[in-house]
Amino acid sequence: MDERAEPYVWVTVVRRVRPSSATVGDKAIVTSDGEMIGFVGGHCTRDLVIGQAKECLKTGESKLLLVTPHPPAHIEEGVTVASMTCASEGTVELFLEPRHIEPLLIIVGNSPVATALEALAPRFSFVPRRIAVEEMDLSEETGDPFERLRHQVSVLARSAVYGVVATMGLYDAEGLLAFAPLSLRYLGLVASPKRWNAVRAEMEKAGAPEAFLDFITAPAGFDIGAVGAQEIALSILAEIVERRRRKADVRWEGQATEAAVPTGEAAGAGAKAGAKAGARARKAEERRLVIDPVCGMTVDLATTPHRLEWNGTMYGFCCAGCKSAFERNPEMYVTSQR
Repeated sequence: MDERAEPYVWVTVVRRVRPSSATVGDKAIVTSDGEMIGFVGGHCTRDLVIGQAKECLKTGESKLLLVTPHPPAHIEEGVTVASMTCASEGTVELFLEPRHIEPLLIIVGNSPVATALEALAPRFSFVPRRIAVEEMDLSEETGDPFERLRHQVSVLARSAVYGVVATMGLYDAEGLLAFAPLSLRYLGLVASPKRWNAVRAEMEKAGAPEAFLDFITAPAGFDIGAVGAQEIALSILAEIVERRRRKADVRWEGQATEAAVPTGEAAGAGAKAGAKAGARARKAEERRLVIDPVCGMTVDLATTPHRLEWNGTMYGFCCAGCKSAFERNPEMYVTSQR
């Protein structure tokens, strides 16, 4: 559970009064599904603790829980009292501590924006997990890479999942569809409005549910005039934080769909070819690494979709924003590099 970073509540008996069957130091965990593992008291105590543990997971706060048949007239601050209704009439006091309540952010892709999100997310109390087809071992035929992508996403998934697809056009539709069966709080696509229209049409043709398509946020992130991968990642995280704090009721509950991979020739074959080409390029160490003249990030000129030739030199950019900034005033950025 710790390895998968699943949320749970750690319960410890800190005081007991006979004839309670628990003893001081007894421990148990309560999962997000309401399963108790361990022992902190009899059947009546168990049900009360599970209910209170679920509240802890919602609020993210620890609590002291007093289970007693004789509630005190004066309840101390910070203590939650629950009435014991069993015939044993035992009293037990427990400490409930929620753990791993930070929401999971699943990022699909290995673009500069994807890696920037992975680095920045922990500062905002998100647990990032990044998956990229390009980073899979495709040297041998070990199955459909997009089937492996969907499997990895489903293995990581838990309640309150947030997702971002940042493949920069390599397999946008496949990445989004990997999230369709999951319960989601947010799903964003890093793409221009024009690109999103094309991806949406592709997914509609593949049979994706319309409600799922409407749930997707594209382009992902607030319009803050972001330039470069770091600022784009910041704009996306700002949007995710707003969704978490102000729009918690906006959800996609998950729906199994047969639209696992778009059936169009360009969607399936083209994306797979791009992924395999990227893997071979890294293995052969033939990457054409250049510096984005706008933001200073290292960019692979062989794979980035954001390229521009100027005065006989091909420049690579981490995103469309940097490319647009360069187009407006190339002399400024070329001069600053000298």
